[in-house]
Amino acid sequence: KYVVETADLQERTVLTGVVSGIIDLGAQEQEDAAMEWKGTDEQKEAELKKNPDTYWEDMKDPITKVVKHMKRWPVKPTQCIAISVDFPDIMLEKGQFFGDDDAEAKFFRMYLGGQFFLVNDKVQVIGRPTPLREKKNSKDQWSFDKKHLCYKMAAAAKLVDASKDEVFKPKDIDSLLGQAFQFEAQIYFNAKDYYTEDVKFIGAIGRGQKAPEGEVSQMLIQFNQPNKVEDLKELRSHVKNTIKRASNYEGSKIQAQLEEIEAAWKSNKSSADEGEDEPEQEEKKTEKKVTSKPKPTPKVPRTLDEDLDEDTCPF
Repeated sequence: KYVVETADLQERTVLTGVVSGIIDLGAQEQEDAAMEWKGTDEQKEAELKKNPDTYWEDMKDPITKVVKHMKRWPVKPTQCIAISVDFPDIMLEKGQFFGDDDAEAKFFRMYLGGQFFLVNDKVQVIGRPTPLREKKNSKDQWSFDKKHLCYKMAAAAKLVDASKDEVFKPKDIDSLLGQAFQFEAQIYFNAKDYYTEDVKFIGAIGRGQKAPEGEVSQMLIQFNQPNKVEDLKELRSHVKNTIKRASNYEGSKIQAQLEEIEAAWKSNKSSADEGEDEPEQEEKKTEKKVTSKPKPTPKVPRTLDEDLDEDTCPF
């Protein structure tokens, strides 16, 4: 409720944000590939002989709304990333809700890709992780496709010239950190009263516009390299849940770091809970009587994370 009221983005609004983080999500499962099929039944049989996992499905084009007959086949897990964006024009002091009255205000942070609730696992994950997939361009060079989010950002920041089909590769994505762009954002409570965020990349900042004032901290989270502990603590639960679903998560360095952080948090939480029990025991010994009625707990809308991901560190 505090975030929704402070951000004041209940309606979709275009505002300037700065890329603050690039997070390696490891090898993530991919939706089956799809391409329009105009072949014959005989050609289908030939395709099945080459690849028995191929199948066909009628699908509605999300843009034209026209139903097309599509050839589909499984795709191997692909290395993906998440991108975080800070909005310096929106300052939040979330620490006040965790007993830290002296907490400093921080820039509001959102993650591209949306959130998706996995019913069976009862956790939220990134709805659309960004795959680090390359294709050959017009010059027969391997690069992100021009429609890829990272390429569009690089072109908007003038790191590459799209008109010349310049190459932008996965190894170059750290150059996006600190770049300012236009984003469309919305923060609201949905029909079920759950806190909901939505943000998407729009393009470069307009002519004459300047990047927001204030230094935005930057983080580059890697899967098999040591990361700053403070950066990992800053990750939202749906991002960590996505990382844990990677096919190469087991045995990775990021697994060891996250488990160490979570173990320390649970240990501190247990110690704090034990400390809270002591005054109650002392009260029973002295047989103090409480005559006043306890104050009712105010009803505040809860986020999906709070309802369904209780073991996750809140900060």
